[in-house]
Amino acid sequence: MMKIAYFTDTYLPNVDGVVNSILEMRKQLERKGNEVYVFTSGSSTDRARNTDPHVFYFRSIPFPPYPQYKLALFPYIDAAAKARKNGVELVHSHAIASMGMAARRTASVLDTPLVGTFHTFIASPSITDYLTKSRWVKKVTSRVMWKAISLFYKPFDVVTAPSHVVTGMLKEHAVPHVTTIPNGIDAAFYSPKRNAKEKLFGLGKEKIVLVAGRLGWEKNVNVVIKSARHVLKEENARFIVTGEGPAKKHYEMLAEKEGVSSVFEFTGFVPKNLLPYYYSAADCVVSASTFETQGLALMEAQSCGTPCVGANALAIPETINDRKTGYLFEPFNEEDCAEKILSAITMPAKKRKAMQQNARKKALLFSTEKMATKMLNLYESLV
Repeated sequence: MMKIAYFTDTYLPNVDGVVNSILEMRKQLERKGNEVYVFTSGSSTDRARNTDPHVFYFRSIPFPPYPQYKLALFPYIDAAAKARKNGVELVHSHAIASMGMAARRTASVLDTPLVGTFHTFIASPSITDYLTKSRWVKKVTSRVMWKAISLFYKPFDVVTAPSHVVTGMLKEHAVPHVTTIPNGIDAAFYSPKRNAKEKLFGLGKEKIVLVAGRLGWEKNVNVVIKSARHVLKEENARFIVTGEGPAKKHYEMLAEKEGVSSVFEFTGFVPKNLLPYYYSAADCVVSASTFETQGLALMEAQSCGTPCVGANALAIPETINDRKTGYLFEPFNEEDCAEKILSAITMPAKKRKAMQQNARKKALLFSTEKMATKMLNLYESLV
């Protein structure tokens, strides 16, 4: 049995890819007999409502461009003390802000191995959009951030990346000791659900196109919205957009402006227990993001046997096998996006069944149990 400390800048009640990956990995590691402690930023309400003795929230302030995320205020001494008290043997940082620095200090004070996982391209121009609209400032900011990332990870024993393309980029920017371990998905939970379309959307004949996940600017949902006009010329389709985020209102207004609001439904947050039904009800799941370090929502959809359509950028080509588990389109190209959506929702039944089977098989390769075994092997090699 091993005692592991996870440090993160985002955790429940936030729901995003980082939180989901932490929850799944923690569950699997604990099933294997280990103890996982979570050290995270949080509000006073989060601390008051917390009933998990293995989770510690630290006093924080909201991150102004993205209020759902919080920056912990000087958690360094208290975090190390709590880790020591609980006999932590290895520190794993899922953060690069204040909780990431707390992870570094805790590992140093306790003299334990230090592992990091790179989840988010904070140096991407898509993220710097939250800070500035100036192209020159974004370019300089991105360069400075990559330098900061390299320096941040310098003392780490190992840094994991969720895809091979991200591993390559980290190495290019002088991040040391990088290896690829994808985030796992619960393939038993995300499995095909019978009659999901009828249960959720009735017996209408229209095809269901699903966009799932956090509605940030970097997700480029505007490309899907603009593609809808082209899709509707050929096929009767309904676009379901789940999730919350800072760009949600903008996307709703854009659908109105483009004249397609009647076929778009913005559901807001969907409870996790319903997600497999949404994925299974969809004729395809689409992502226009050029920002994905892995694309967990697409992998969850494939685990439910649903073909996916994604921008041919960053890690998405590793998640979608073009023409086998879905289709790739040229990034930011609304007409190509529409063409690939039409291919996914109008394919013959025999081809669709084969693609559904391929999608499910692909997802099974990334089960949380398999990924947790890889991660545990890494931990044990360090301890």
